[in-house]
Amino acid sequence: MASTPASLTAAAPRVAGKIIDTVVKVSVDATRPLPLVCALYAVENSEGVWLCAYYGANRSVFDYLPQKDAEIDEAQLGIAFLHKVFIPKDQYQPAQWEQFKKERFMAYGAHSE
Repeated sequence: MASTPASLTAAAPRVAGKIIDTVVKVSVDATRPLPLVCALYAVENSEGVWLCAYYGANRSVFDYLPQKDAEIDEAQLGIAFLHKVFIPKDQYQPAQWEQFKKERFMAYGAHSE
């Protein structure tokens, strides 16, 4: 039998480091039963910066989302990032974080321009 799950786990590095910037927004819509939270994170470690996006509708998670300056380890975080991009330290530019926020921010009623 193939060990596909093990190789997938090994191929997906986990996010760990200090949150250097974050955008967290909870939005509601009268036509939807649950609110939506969008949490975007820039997480720095010794190797580079992770740009991560979490989206969820579970109210019990909202108050426990990590905040700026927190040290995190994705394996122990309790949430899963839908999108994550790693940028090596020598290649990271603040403009990449700004672009990530534009591309990945999501809210009820938000329109892309």
